[in-house]
Amino acid sequence: MKGDKHYFIGINVPVSIAHQAENWAKELIPFPFKQWTYPDDYHITLQFLGFLDDKKEKLITRLKEVASRHSSFSLQTGQYDVFGAYNKPRVLYVSLRPNDKLMNLQRDIQAVWEDLSGLYEKRPYRPHITIAKKWGGEAGLLEEQLKQTSIEEQFQVSSFALFEVHPASKPKYKKILSFSLQSQ
Repeated sequence: MKGDKHYFIGINVPVSIAHQAENWAKELIPFPFKQWTYPDDYHITLQFLGFLDDKKEKLITRLKEVASRHSSFSLQTGQYDVFGAYNKPRVLYVSLRPNDKLMNLQRDIQAVWEDLSGLYEKRPYRPHITIAKKWGGEAGLLEEQLKQTSIEEQFQVSSFALFEVHPASKPKYKKILSFSLQSQ
């Protein structure tokens, strides 16, 4: 199905956090990651969807129901870290402090997608903000350097969104529809 678009459900990251992450990433630019995330694309993925085919309208209806059952909440960013080994990391990211409300929201969204698609995620959910991907160098990152660097900022999450992926564009994630959470 050439031309079909990919989608995901996520949370926008505030501009202040994006600027801090971008400024720190500029200091790392000599590190040979093949893909650096465009600052306007920083987000927290709740569920990757891929192609939606004929499921889009049903998904939107179900996501509205999910949003109506969840209240807004605060998130706290944390340290920089990596997925994969420090000598050849797959992903450089900003971590998030543990948050039950985020985990419950993600779990409900995942259940909706599993019900509609029949696809089941086996990996545990690890919320994060991706800064760069695909290490391409010989020497690795220093764990101590990452662990000493953090963005300690709290922000309010009052919605999540359905995003469409445009790989050749900057920014490459286009918000299609936003789902407001209940006020606290």
